[in-house]
Amino acid sequence: MQADAGLTIAMRMPILLKGALGDSRGQREAAKAMTEKVSAVMESGFAATQAVGLFWWGMALNPLGQFDIAEAAAKAANSTLEPFSKRTRANAARLGGRKRR
Repeated sequence: MQADAGLTIAMRMPILLKGALGDSRGQREAAKAMTEKVSAVMESGFAATQAVGLFWWGMALNPLGQFDIAEAAAKAANSTLEPFSKRTRANAARLGGRKRR
């Protein structure tokens, strides 16, 4: 994700600079970037809430069961980062002219 994020930033900056100077493509790219960030934050929040909720429901319904708190934290973190990772890969592919995997 870090490599794709750096690539996306490097390719997006000239487009955004042109948008600041009045270019319509750059303005559309800026609006797209903001929309993607807001939707990724919302999706990430929902995913984190769901992962934590499932952990607590599991504990409530099976109090004597074995639970790995570190594994639950890793699942919550992974589900939180996945929306950002997905969009970053897609943007790097779109801006770099690569096909998505």
